[in-house]
Amino acid sequence: MMALHPPSQLVFLGSRHAGNLAFVETREKSTRHQQFCRHILAHLRSLVASAALVLAAASPAISQESRLDEVLKRGKVIVGVTSEAPPFGFVDEHGELTGFDVELAKLVAKAIFNDASASRIEFVKQSFASRWPNVNNGVVDFGIQVTTILPDRVTRVGFTRAYIDSGVVMVVKKDSPIKKLADLDKENISVSILTTPLQAENAKRYFPKAKTVVLDSIAAQFTSVKTNRADAAQLDKPVALWYAKSNPDVRILDEELGVPTNNAIFLKLGDFKWWQVLDTIVGELVGGSMRPEYVALYEKYFGMKPPHAKHYIKAN
Repeated sequence: MMALHPPSQLVFLGSRHAGNLAFVETREKSTRHQQFCRHILAHLRSLVASAALVLAAASPAISQESRLDEVLKRGKVIVGVTSEAPPFGFVDEHGELTGFDVELAKLVAKAIFNDASASRIEFVKQSFASRWPNVNNGVVDFGIQVTTILPDRVTRVGFTRAYIDSGVVMVVKKDSPIKKLADLDKENISVSILTTPLQAENAKRYFPKAKTVVLDSIAAQFTSVKTNRADAAQLDKPVALWYAKSNPDVRILDEELGVPTNNAIFLKLGDFKWWQVLDTIVGELVGGSMRPEYVALYEKYFGMKPPHAKHYIKAN
């Protein structure tokens, strides 16, 4: 038979049971809270460790000095140029390296050091194929080498703003009946082009009926017009201006082939401090405090004043 307890004992037992339940529930809550806290602390430790790794990885880049700092410590700037593309870079009759790009680089060095001494600049003659490797590997501090800004190049090297406009034009004899691009599109007309995809494409687009004379150098193209081997030649605009300056028996058609392009100084991508200095100097040359020196240089090689960088100002 089940033992019967007095009512007072039942109340006491019930209270003790309820107390035990409350104690267990409190302990479980405490355990869950501790587990939650441990989870948060573990997560925070993980975040701190990740942040430390990021900072450790970034510290070399943060501490790495700009090319500008190296140039200033060295006391001279090393510049990559061509010696095979007149009037931008070539060796003159005295065996001296000269040209529009070469002399412009000297003006940049003068601005960096506030000193026009020849000791402030060193030139490295380089091929066009070695332009990007040489700036990216630190062989040269920057390059100035008849280099056009193109979309496929901007992820490989950095560019300043343009220091000269470029584009493709047609050169003909001064007394030629050819007045516009449409006059070239005839079967009895011959046009000299270089062995480049761009010039071949221009020929097909603008004068598909004309005969093409394919040559391997700019000098040969120009000579083909002078000797009547070709009626016209495709040339980069600045090069054509240079040839026309010293050859009054030729002229340049007013219409250009395609859109204008820009030639610029190139440097290793990502060095903002060095880029900012070079870009600022170029800006001052083409349209600011250093413009008189730039105008004199431009007139020397191209026989005319350059357009002003500020389009609303008349060239002067």
